[in-house]
Amino acid sequence: MTLLFAVLLASTAIFLSVLCLTEPQSVIGLSRSHSVATSQPVEPQPPITTNNFFPEERDLTSCIGVLERPGCGSESRGGWRQTLILLAIFGGLAVVFGNIARGVIKNRRTQQQ
Repeated sequence: MTLLFAVLLASTAIFLSVLCLTEPQSVIGLSRSHSVATSQPVEPQPPITTNNFFPEERDLTSCIGVLERPGCGSESRGGWRQTLILLAIFGGLAVVFGNIARGVIKNRRTQQQ
């Protein structure tokens, strides 16, 4: 019964998320007409070629690799948001492996009896 409830809850969540992400259609299945904006054209701007994550005073090829080398990167990287995501990942892994361990222990107890 719990598995059925979990499947229904997950299916409902997926259905509602898809429903919210799709564009509303009219009753007969045709898309709504979109109004055309008549604003003045915007002049093109040159692309931004600076990168806040690589130093400008060092050769870029010396900063590329698996591990970040000293002097490469910037203060823009990391911070409390990245630490929070890392903690969320570790928390999720702890929940998953905790459930696996609990299931294995429960299974072994029922086999021993």
